[in-house]
Amino acid sequence: MLVTIIYNTEYASEAGSLKNDILGEWSDCKINKMGIKGAINNATYQIQLDGNIIYTARSAGDNTTIINSIKERL
Repeated sequence: MLVTIIYNTEYASEAGSLKNDILGEWSDCKINKMGIKGAINNATYQIQLDGNIIYTARSAGDNTTIINSIKERL
């Protein structure tokens, strides 16, 4: 499983927290983090699971909600 976290650099702390929580749930998960200065399609925080977008917003999301979204797609 590959999770990609794309985040505006203002959300670096939240992205790091999400990475740690995901690894706490799935220790063998591969995680890519990509900090950007702007936005992607008006979103400053995006989470992808194996290349498919599962969360996109103007701000960081709740880690539990994002992890539950991952679980739903497994």
